[in-house]
Amino acid sequence: MFDSPDDAYRQLANAFTRPQAEIIVEALVPTLVFQPKADGALVLGGTRIGGTPDLPPGLAWPRRAAPADIEAVARRANADSAKEIREHFQKRLPYAFFAQVDLAEARGQGGAAGDLPETGRLLFFYDLAAGPWDTGTEAVRVIWDQSPRESLTAQAMPADLAAVVEAHRAEIAAINAKYNLPKPRPDAGTSYSGPARAMTLRATLRPPAGYSVEMEASPTLKAVYGHQPMGENPFRDAYNDRLSRAFDKFYGEANPGRRNQLLGSPLPEQDDPRYDAEVVTRFGIQHLDEAQRKAHRDEIVAAEKNWRLLLQIDVGDFMQGDGQGTVYVLIRASDLAERRFDRVVAVYQQT
Repeated sequence: MFDSPDDAYRQLANAFTRPQAEIIVEALVPTLVFQPKADGALVLGGTRIGGTPDLPPGLAWPRRAAPADIEAVARRANADSAKEIREHFQKRLPYAFFAQVDLAEARGQGGAAGDLPETGRLLFFYDLAAGPWDTGTEAVRVIWDQSPRESLTAQAMPADLAAVVEAHRAEIAAINAKYNLPKPRPDAGTSYSGPARAMTLRATLRPPAGYSVEMEASPTLKAVYGHQPMGENPFRDAYNDRLSRAFDKFYGEANPGRRNQLLGSPLPEQDDPRYDAEVVTRFGIQHLDEAQRKAHRDEIVAAEKNWRLLLQIDVGDFMQGDGQGTVYVLIRASDLAERRFDRVVAVYQQT
């Protein structure tokens, strides 16, 4: 969003006083954002969103094992979605492939990327069909592949996954035809796939979202941001409105997926997703009731600071269609340092 503190001051000048801008600049968080590659060419081992991964011999596209209690997941959804979840788990399908990150490219951006491995790739897989109702470790897989680039092979989608994707596209095409709507793109995204898009990573500075861990860590910014309803705090209204406009200006109308990022401070659709990551790992349940929240609030808030955002993906942008919500892949700082990507947690939010 901002290339430097000086760039931030320039962009903030028309909406904030200098003292207010100084408060914001002081709280800026280093972030890596995805931007479409200029020539659109997919490079073996290169950074991308959607499509298929590049894998070495012996590394298979991961499949999700059915949970021990399928009904526990299905019960969290409405009747139609619960039926789809049961059918989904019965098929034992591979995960949807979300993204591939070239770590040499990421580390070359400096800043926030300093805690990532120096070589190889991070491969992100997510169960988009059931994951929105299944916060935790099982709906996500992150693989750190250290294989030499020359050993990689561009993968074809597994046959059973491809069949489900095509069936979904055919279903959408039939619905569109019924209502005289355009046919979906041949590579239209589904709950199991997103079109392949070559990406580059760009270092930027972002102000923290309201009520995020980073906002809490900046008492001065938190104080002026306040808790008043919309329209009752000019600073807060300008912060939310003008910074949203700056996001749009940064990405441009042709690339509205501004919630796609690597590292940095998450852009929540609800509360900070690190709260949910801590709850599910600490208590083994999806949500706390009101009494539990009050009883454990302080310890959860303290523990939230131990979590890092690894990846954030806007589902609509991933699908390049009608998908909604945001998926956050989170990891404890200690696990990131130890390269324990098997311990990541996925949180889905939708407003």
